[in-house]
Amino acid sequence: MTDDRYDRGAGTVLTLVLMPIALIGIAMLWVFVDLAMVRTKAAGAADLAALAGAPFVLEFPARACEMASHVAERNDATIVLCEIEGLDITVETLVHSQGIASRFAAWIGVELPAVRHRARAGFAGGL
Repeated sequence: MTDDRYDRGAGTVLTLVLMPIALIGIAMLWVFVDLAMVRTKAAGAADLAALAGAPFVLEFPARACEMASHVAERNDATIVLCEIEGLDITVETLVHSQGIASRFAAWIGVELPAVRHRARAGFAGGL
């Protein structure tokens, strides 16, 4: 038989060692998920903005970028580029993280860069 006197408190020490490691791992996972969501948001905003501006490219080019900008703003993104080349519109959006990743970065004194995404839309077969 084993002597239980030597095993007393082993669980407490193990918990005190493993708990901070588990909490740090969960926090890092949370930050990565937040950044992935921001990237997805930027991609979606760029795609939707380009698609919204595409119907106006041929007849109202100025309206195309205006419509793309409106759609991007509705998706919490900022348009930093709107180019019309022939029958295509290219849009680049900028999205800042407002979730746990940005709060954690601010807490440690770092600023996260904004996420950029570019999308292009136009007529499939041309004229």
